[in-house]
Amino acid sequence: MSLQLMKYAVYGRVQGVYFRDNAVKQAKAAGVAGWVQNNLDGSVGGEAIGGPENLTKFKEWLKQGPLSARVEDLKTEYHEVEEDHFYGHFERRK
Repeated sequence: MSLQLMKYAVYGRVQGVYFRDNAVKQAKAAGVAGWVQNNLDGSVGGEAIGGPENLTKFKEWLKQGPLSARVEDLKTEYHEVEEDHFYGHFERRK
């Protein structure tokens, strides 16, 4: 399986609604590694590494987020995985 790196930013009402905690659960369920954090501009962003099918599953969740969120936009970029980008787990950052 070839791995891909997906950088993402989610916009809308996504901070203060347990988006990051739920993203960790959903990433683990989807089988992706990486991280999620609150950004200064009010968005939530991060990186996810996994196979194409795993990333698609996680991306579909990012489009809606948890019930208390209101996702207005999702930006993603895909990159080849560099060896130093492999995380092995998914974590919540500040």
